[in-house]
Amino acid sequence: IVLGGILGGMVSSTATTVSYAKRAAAAPGVVGPEAIVITIASAVVFARMLGEIATVAPSFLPAAAPWLMALLILSVVSSFALWLRGGKDHDEMPEQENPSELKSALLFGLIYAVVLFVVAAAKERYGNRGLYAVAALSGLTDVDAITLSTAQLVNAGRLNAEDGWRLVVVAAISNLIFKAGAVAALGRWRLFVRILPAYGVVIAAGILMLLYRYF
Repeated sequence: IVLGGILGGMVSSTATTVSYAKRAAAAPGVVGPEAIVITIASAVVFARMLGEIATVAPSFLPAAAPWLMALLILSVVSSFALWLRGGKDHDEMPEQENPSELKSALLFGLIYAVVLFVVAAAKERYGNRGLYAVAALSGLTDVDAITLSTAQLVNAGRLNAEDGWRLVVVAAISNLIFKAGAVAALGRWRLFVRILPAYGVVIAAGILMLLYRYF
């Protein structure tokens, strides 16, 4: 179960969430394993974002790491709590697509190019505030493109580091909300209720991070 969540998060946490939500809807019985895999996959996303920032813009990492690490730790703790509650039930990992296939690579390249263009256009026309809308929209299904493009803007000196980490946190929150909606729409109500506290804690923490300057 744990390995399924880690691998699912490395490939695509959104695809993993959809797969397990459909699995829970089709198979009666416990939903504990599905909830654990979904939350672990979502936790891996934060580790993936940290790795991307460290690779593309190491100078941006000190500003972004504390916030993303805090969300990562909260996600891991929430996943562990779910595992303690229902991890003894056995389940199998649904077959995942190979992330190195040409089709997947080309699709990501296209998404990344579009996001990079939209980010540049939004910054030029609306300034930094326009980037938050772009981050929220692009983060719905994929956080990698907006994370990489934001890291590049910070690295090039076109965006300050504080706005940069806020953008990636907005994208992460948007992604969690989208996945929670996918579970509610495609899965069973019991599965949605099971993951809601774990997702809710992380989303609430992310919102508090974004608002901390106003306290």
